[in-house]
Amino acid sequence: MQNKYIFYFHDNKLQYTKKDEIKTYTFSFNSLMYGKIINIGLFIKELKTFIKKEKIGFLFSPLIKFIYSSPFYNADKELFIMAFNSVGINKLEFISEYSLYPKKKNAIFLNILDTYLVKTICKDNSIKSLLYPFNLFKDKKELINISCNSKDDSYLLFGSNENILEFVDIFKRKNYDNVHYYNNYKSYLVEKCLSIKN
Repeated sequence: MQNKYIFYFHDNKLQYTKKDEIKTYTFSFNSLMYGKIINIGLFIKELKTFIKKEKIGFLFSPLIKFIYSSPFYNADKELFIMAFNSVGINKLEFISEYSLYPKKKNAIFLNILDTYLVKTICKDNSIKSLLYPFNLFKDKKELINISCNSKDDSYLLFGSNENILEFVDIFKRKNYDNVHYYNNYKSYLVEKCLSIKN
C-alpha cells in the first residue's frame, strides 16, 4: 500500500499531513522563501533532514500531493521535482491552490500567509493571481488599501497568518460588506485537499 501525503509550502514553512494529522515544519529563510526554493543545495539538505525525521518514504516511495500557489512557474516546479527526486521521492502530483477554492464566478480570494499575501481574482471566467510581500507596506491597513480597493467585490480570506481576524476588522472598518473567512482558515487548503477522495 502506497503512503500518501499532502505538502503545502508557504513562507519558509511546509504544512503537511501525516496520518491525517496536519503538521508544520520550518525551513531556513536561506533555502525557502514565499513558498519557493531559493537555494537548491541548502533546501535539499534540509529536506533530507525533514524526510528522515518524519520517516516519510521510509519503506516505499510515497505519493505526495503538492499544493502550489500562483504565481508558480515551470522553473519552480522543476526545482521541487529535482529536490524530491534527490531524496528518493519521485511521485509528485501537483494541485493548484485555485482548484481547492469554492466555485464562485466573481470573487477575490486572499491567502494571507506569514510574510506575504496572494490575491486571486476570479472574474468573467478568467483567473489572475498577484503576490504582495508584507515588507513592501507600512502596515496591514496600507496593504489592504493598495491590494483590495474595490468595495463591490466579494472577498474570501484564509491562510496561515495568525492575524486573519485583524485583516477582517480592517475590511469592516472600511465598510466592506462582502468579506468572509473560514473558521479553519489556517489549514483550509490542506483540509480541503484531504476531503477530496481519489
